[in-house]
Amino acid sequence: MIVFDAVIGYFVSHFFAGKKPGQRGRLPSFRFRVKRNYIVHLHHWFLCSIALISLSVIDLYNTLLYGLLMGFTLQGLTYKDFYKLIYRHKKETDEASV
Repeated sequence: MIVFDAVIGYFVSHFFAGKKPGQRGRLPSFRFRVKRNYIVHLHHWFLCSIALISLSVIDLYNTLLYGLLMGFTLQGLTYKDFYKLIYRHKKETDEASV
């Protein structure tokens, strides 16, 4: 049953996430700026992995929830940029001053 739930989670995540790396999905990504030069992007696979670990630590087990979170995690790992959690902020060039 957990495999079926993981497949459902994968396709639900695929529906809501961006189709290509860096592309905005139906739901916005969780990003925030650190200082001026860096952006931290907490990918959905990362957040779902933290949720899975947390549920295991507090000993809360639900096959539906575990399956969905596993599917979300696996789908997020299919992107080429899945490992990039911290980006250097690219300054926009001011074309009006050129």
